[in-house]
Amino acid sequence: MKVIIPVAGLGSRLKPHTFTTPKPLMKVAGKPIIDYVLTDIKKLKPDEIIIVVGYYKEKIKQYVDKNFSQLNCKYVEQEIMDGDGGAIRLALKKLKSDDELYIIFGADTLIDFDLKKELKKTEQFDAMIFGKRVKNPSNYGIMNLSKSGEVIGVEEKPKSPKSNLAIIGAYYFKSAKKVKELLDDFYRKDIKVKNEFKLVQVVESYIRDNSLNIGTIEVKDWFDCGRIEVLLEANRYFLEKNSKNKEKIRNGNSIIIPPCYIPKSAKIDRCIIGPYVSIGKNTELHNIIVKNSILGDDSKVENFVLEDSLVGKEASLYGDGTALNLGDKSEIRLK
Repeated sequence: MKVIIPVAGLGSRLKPHTFTTPKPLMKVAGKPIIDYVLTDIKKLKPDEIIIVVGYYKEKIKQYVDKNFSQLNCKYVEQEIMDGDGGAIRLALKKLKSDDELYIIFGADTLIDFDLKKELKKTEQFDAMIFGKRVKNPSNYGIMNLSKSGEVIGVEEKPKSPKSNLAIIGAYYFKSAKKVKELLDDFYRKDIKVKNEFKLVQVVESYIRDNSLNIGTIEVKDWFDCGRIEVLLEANRYFLEKNSKNKEKIRNGNSIIIPPCYIPKSAKIDRCIIGPYVSIGKNTELHNIIVKNSILGDDSKVENFVLEDSLVGKEASLYGDGTALNLGDKSEIRLK
């Protein structure tokens, strides 16, 4: 099994937090996003993993090598941001084998399901596209299926969608060699989509080739963590999944309403925390009420009411207020 993970993007929709932290290292329920991805991939026992890095590459490499050294990940840098097709093409050049199974994940895509079990469905297909049923298909890339369930078309944010099965950024291809040949051809002919090389161009080529079969793997729980509201939604989901649902008293003067993630190093005094709160390491909280929020490592919050908020690392917040989007190493005082 070959695995390619593209993580070179800037994470623009998560600014100001991604000014100092790459998107794959943003935390959900106490763990970086890429931790969830690699934990799932580890179960597949892949023989090669290529991570395509770019923005804050050293931080990502340092985290992966420290926490997933057993996977022996290799890295390639995407210096020119020319699309996910460009990222995959760079990785394919580094793969030792041209013709073994591999899978591609985006590191801001959290999927909660049994990946190993689902991949058993791939035997009869040349490619598989991971998808999820959505309420607003016009906001997504959409797959159109035949009556037998094969992919017969893809549309990007269609005004009149024929399906509500969204493409969620994870793919399986039986032949790495085939994908590489197609991407190389797009480069030679300079065939782009909105001035970028896209993996969806490979999918469209597969669809046009009647000798190839494309199936789908439909997931129930998926979070595209490129936006703050989705990051908080994922935080709620994974906290709930791992919760023991027991209300606690901490330090004799603070109430913890589950589900929450609170490390032992956090200092809490006269607070009501929860539900759905994740707190970073060495964070100090004094006289606050907080729910449905993520507070970064080494942050300090005093005399505040917080809800639906994301507070960055080493941020300090004093005063009285409600919802915030506060970046790393910043400070606000409200009187």
